[in-house]
Amino acid sequence: LKVMCLALFAGLRRDEIDTLAWRQIDFVHHVISVETTEHTHAKSEGSEAGVDIDPTLSARLKEWMAASKSEFVITSRVKPRPNVSTYHHYRCDCIFKSLSAWLKTHGVEDRNALHTLRKEFGTQINRTHGLFAASAALRHSSIQLTRAVYIAKKDPAFHAMPVAEQKAEEAAS
Repeated sequence: LKVMCLALFAGLRRDEIDTLAWRQIDFVHHVISVETTEHTHAKSEGSEAGVDIDPTLSARLKEWMAASKSEFVITSRVKPRPNVSTYHHYRCDCIFKSLSAWLKTHGVEDRNALHTLRKEFGTQINRTHGLFAASAALRHSSIQLTRAVYIAKKDPAFHAMPVAEQKAEEAAS
């Protein structure tokens, strides 16, 4: 559930979720700090940023932290490897595979089912706040990337004409 929430409601990438430490969450300002740490390197300079999260997600994370004995948000028996830079070592690989399998049984057909949650995050931000906000929330280097990859192609792009009242139509005839 934590992995799904972090991907779907914060737009975090797999590596960011895997190595997210409790200290990276600001519960007062509802922000997750994505940063290079001893366990991971940010995807790019631009991807190191604060990610605004909904206060409800912040409250849920705070509850989970109170029950946690780990320094990481996602608990795993697999230890992190320090100074990982040339390859990905996922502490939570079993959890990721399990969630991906569950998503596939529930209709997600993409090869990278977990990443579909991040795409949905971007799509929802675009629908409610626009493309520039979605690009910023996803921490992309260009708006073209957001538009090309993360925005649902099924969204029609038009401005709806208001339905005219019958009297207005008769007057115009």
